[in-house]
Amino acid sequence: MNIEIAAICDAATANGMGGRLNILGAFDRIFAPKFPMAIPQCSAAFRIRYQRAEAGQHDLSLVFEDVCGKPIVPPMQSKIPLEPVAQGFDTAAVNLVLNLQRLPIQRADKYIIRLSVDNEELISLPLYVLEAPLPPGQQPLAEGEQSMGPVDGNA
Repeated sequence: MNIEIAAICDAATANGMGGRLNILGAFDRIFAPKFPMAIPQCSAAFRIRYQRAEAGQHDLSLVFEDVCGKPIVPPMQSKIPLEPVAQGFDTAAVNLVLNLQRLPIQRADKYIIRLSVDNEELISLPLYVLEAPLPPGQQPLAEGEQSMGPVDGNA
């Protein structure tokens, strides 16, 4: 098996065996104004190419974890049917899209999405969650302090 496409993105759709994989807004980093936070919605999209001999039922696992290997959400496990390769073709492809809602992020760090088939990791995608930079001239808030809005009177 070969991963042709793998992306974390804003949204993705796929249609049918070997059909089109549509990816909108691929990214590998986000900036958060504060922690903890949740990523409202994103998708993990994959296109897997396989050989004729690899057709059949396979175990699929998708894990979203921090750099220490602690899962952020429960691992997602499923069966994936790889249809027989059509006559006259050497290979076939299958598209996978996993839509993720409200992913909890506790701190700025590197996170990893790992795709495994039959207990073999095919790919890992990094997701860097960073603290949003402050606007020029703004000081960081102290613990428990709240912003009072603009200080130049031009509210």
